[in-house]
Amino acid sequence: MKKAIALVTAVCLVLCLLPAAVLGSDDDMLMYENSDFIEKEQPELDEETKELIALCQSEPTLENYLKLRDKVIGNYNAVLARKEEKLAELIVETDGKPDGGELVAEMEEIVQEMYVNYWSRINSSMLRFTDPRLLDWHVDAASHYEYIPVMGAGESIYIKRTPVTNAEYGEFIAATGYPAPENWLGGSYPAGEDNYPVNLVSYEDAEAYCAWLTQEDGVNTYRLPSESEWELAAGHMPKDADFNCGVNDGRTPVDEYSDVTRGAHGAVDFWGNVWEWTSTVRSEEDGVTVLGVKGGSWKSERTDCRTEYRDESRDASHGYEDVGFRVIQVLNGEEPEQTVELATMPAPVVTAAAVSDSAVRLSWTAVEGAVEYQIFSYDSETGLVAMLERTSGTQIVLDGLEPEREYAYIVQPLSYTSIGDNVSAQYAVTVTTTQPAEGENSGFTDVPADAWYAGAVDYVRENGLMDGTGGGTFSPDENTSRAMIVTILWRLQGEPEQEGADVFTDVEPGAWYEAAVTWAAESGIVDGYSSVLFGPGDAVTREQLAAILYRFAAVHGADTSAFAGLASYADFDSISAYAVRAMQWACAEGLITGVSADILDPGGTATRAQTATILMRLCENVLK
Repeated sequence: MKKAIALVTAVCLVLCLLPAAVLGSDDDMLMYENSDFIEKEQPELDEETKELIALCQSEPTLENYLKLRDKVIGNYNAVLARKEEKLAELIVETDGKPDGGELVAEMEEIVQEMYVNYWSRINSSMLRFTDPRLLDWHVDAASHYEYIPVMGAGESIYIKRTPVTNAEYGEFIAATGYPAPENWLGGSYPAGEDNYPVNLVSYEDAEAYCAWLTQEDGVNTYRLPSESEWELAAGHMPKDADFNCGVNDGRTPVDEYSDVTRGAHGAVDFWGNVWEWTSTVRSEEDGVTVLGVKGGSWKSERTDCRTEYRDESRDASHGYEDVGFRVIQVLNGEEPEQTVELATMPAPVVTAAAVSDSAVRLSWTAVEGAVEYQIFSYDSETGLVAMLERTSGTQIVLDGLEPEREYAYIVQPLSYTSIGDNVSAQYAVTVTTTQPAEGENSGFTDVPADAWYAGAVDYVRENGLMDGTGGGTFSPDENTSRAMIVTILWRLQGEPEQEGADVFTDVEPGAWYEAAVTWAAESGIVDGYSSVLFGPGDAVTREQLAAILYRFAAVHGADTSAFAGLASYADFDSISAYAVRAMQWACAEGLITGVSADILDPGGTATRAQTATILMRLCENVLK
């Protein structure tokens, strides 16, 4: 609870923004002519939402935060339901009509885009609602202001309504004698292009412009936006927004599309026309600083103009034909105490296994900072996704499936401030349900066919790694002993013979695990509690298991360079020094996951069911 409250408090300090989709108005036109299909603007807030926003701002408690979040989710789900309904109607209305298929495909893309960006919009809307300026700001009045509030970036942060124009940059050159861009003749920009965004200016040139503005102002300071500030100011790029991308052969005036397309709170020309410099560093090598640029240009792919797109960067010392900039104004030069940073979460490593003819199990590595995971189904033939369940754990069983059919899934990590940008085909995992004979299960009476570990038990049994415990049982809830785990790995290695003598006095000659322990010790895979004690009957702990598997993988010749940060776990400090690197590797490979979102439990024991699952992941993902 303390962690959740702290997170909500941080949300209220961070403050940010991204709008949701809009509902259009109904009329008697044909479905595919109705503007209800066009997503170009942001919606007005209803009274209930405004009341919850005011309550959350005045009393930023976890309870009020979650009430508002539930309302935001409900609002967005209503939009989605309406879009889905309209899509279904459109399919009927356009059946057999010219261009009907294209219209359906366009609407389908809108719905899919809303699913893909679902949590980005929910989270960002939640974050922006904490900005005290929100309820007093009127978007319709934005055109009367030169600088627009960046909701969520801090109360002192404003952004220029448009990119810097040739005329504005010309004032800077005239006042300072600074070198003009190379496409200006005689120090003057081309005739008739005074309101075009200035281009062919480097980041360093843009910084010089900001320094001049700061000096001229004398009160406020000016700088380039960070990537996150730019994203907050722009908001989500509506699917059917009109802007200069793919329609012209070059730049257009910065207000060319201001009447039809605007950013989150009224600033314009974020998407298309020219990329815009940000201060976010992508890389620094050999004296070259590469910075992120945002928003796309007239010659970009439209998908690259998306606010969330973070794959474009340029050398800060060079000017480019398709790059311009806009500036941040900091009131009174007072930077916010907490810097806004909308980080993208890494994708988890996901494994999938059939547990029966009608159910599959997904398991994945814990992602640092994630509080929940959204499950999507993915149709490899159509490329369409659908939202399923979400969970705070790192595994889930999905049932109600058809026998002997292939399914594909995506697991997206999310928190209240960040999400994984991984809802795409490259992150999908596939799994095929089984078709067992009637009454058939894993072969063990205590392993239900739909148990989350059933597939793993089948795997280790079929591959000769683990046996039952007698009487047709597997004993999935019993702890795995140290002798058991080294014997399993010995079998996996092909039961190599050892000529050396036993090194541990508590390993009885002729014991079923004797050869395995001797092999593991000589191979450097295990250490004893001392030079003479191994503890074969002791339950293996999670950190011991990680260390043993890490050393085994190295002996096996597998890549052991994978690394996962563990600082997000509250009990990180309890990991023994010898096991830290092994736990980092095991978590990165998905072999060991937290027992909850913030507890790793390194000293906890591993059950036979957990061990079977870990071994299956080891064989399929590490030793493959």
